[in-house]
Amino acid sequence: MAIVAVGTEIVQCARIAQMIQQHGEQFLERVYTPSEIDHCAQLPDATSHFARRWAAKQAVYKALHCHRKGVRWTEIEIQSRPTCGPAISLSGIAHERALEAGVDTIHVSLGGCRSQAIAYVILWQDDTP
Repeated sequence: MAIVAVGTEIVQCARIAQMIQQHGEQFLERVYTPSEIDHCAQLPDATSHFARRWAAKQAVYKALHCHRKGVRWTEIEIQSRPTCGPAISLSGIAHERALEAGVDTIHVSLGGCRSQAIAYVILWQDDTP
């Protein structure tokens, strides 16, 4: 396997809390999928979970060079897998960008503390013919 690209992002949890407070459902529905909203809303300290997903979406966005490419935030979904950690699912233009780049697998690591959230993604291409 070969690394195609990497992306990272760190975000202040207070910034995401402010966006949710100011724009409410409009912000949540523009940035997060219904599944992401349901998952985060059920957890204690939902804001930090929304912030981690925001950071992951930004990291994927950077790694795929999506600036001005028409990718919507909801085309990058951070899925929760209880036994093996988070996973990234792409759709729409984001999925097309990944195919163009030869991406076969996306690995993601999420972290943070009370005040910050961080995400790191690695885009891989399978070398096997």
